[in-house]
Amino acid sequence: MRGRAIVVAAAVILLLLAGVLILILRQPSEREGAPPSPRPPPAAEKAAPSPPEPVDLGSVLDLQRLTDCSRGPRLAAIFEQMVRVDPNTFESRRGGPIEVPGYDRPLVPTFERLRETGDNLDIRSVTADLDLPGRWHGLAVAGLRRSFYEESDASAIDIRFAEPPERVRETLIRHGFRLPPVGEGREVGDEPGISVTIGVAPIEGGAVLTCATG
Repeated sequence: MRGRAIVVAAAVILLLLAGVLILILRQPSEREGAPPSPRPPPAAEKAAPSPPEPVDLGSVLDLQRLTDCSRGPRLAAIFEQMVRVDPNTFESRRGGPIEVPGYDRPLVPTFERLRETGDNLDIRSVTADLDLPGRWHGLAVAGLRRSFYEESDASAIDIRFAEPPERVRETLIRHGFRLPPVGEGREVGDEPGISVTIGVAPIEGGAVLTCATG
């Protein structure tokens, strides 16, 4: 009898353990009427960094001084540094890096010097460009250009815009410029023997404000 009682008790214990194991192994979603297990929320997407604000070039360009093709000290210094001229031979070469307010690194100009020689000819043309992306009174500025002929009074400075020519002209007129129609030039200044003209013209990708001397 005692052996039989032990067997019965062992069987009961095994049944209880089996029931507990079944309850543990069953998932809530398998039970009738139980809601499915919630999925973990997706990882939050990182917000894309905002593009940097364009540099305000108002204090650099000082375009108000350009209404008669004069230049403020900052703009004059930038144009001067774009090209280096040997005082003895008058030969030009590219200027070094230029510190411009608003930019976190110096800007380096590009440079081209072409020479044409022949019968009594020695023409040396120089062009230097400086990428200067920024804004001025709502206009997108692209860069500056300085061009001239060595040992000559013929020269020009350009402010280049990534904007349609008419928009550039209308904006400049609102800020004090007296400009002729796009593609034409108006003579300014009163220095004897030197002709200075100002005008807006179309270029590839935008427009240019040019002050030409010669």
